[in-house]
Amino acid sequence: MIVAVQGTHDFEDYNVFLRAMAVALSCLPEEDKEFNIYSAGPAKINSFVSEFSNLSERGMKGRGRKIKFYTVPPSWIEENMEHVNYFAFLSKPKEPVSKLTTFAESKNVEVGIFRY
Repeated sequence: MIVAVQGTHDFEDYNVFLRAMAVALSCLPEEDKEFNIYSAGPAKINSFVSEFSNLSERGMKGRGRKIKFYTVPPSWIEENMEHVNYFAFLSKPKEPVSKLTTFAESKNVEVGIFRY
């Protein structure tokens, strides 16, 4: 499974990020043994993804699954959107969604918008 993550510069709530990852994991098909997260930033979001991936690695391995994360530019996600299974966008209330979020919706990718 491929999950793409993007957020705003002002987003800083790790608990909301964890909720987004829980939703993404709930979409993971039983037969899928890899959970790949592609983070398009900004730096705080990339840090959250890195921490989540590192902390989850042992638990996933115990269930016979692998978790990996990659930091990529938004353009990479846009170019590879046909492979993305879930897109999570993180922001504070009243902040507009990104162009990438709108693009994911137009490509019928499941999108989760998480605000606090």
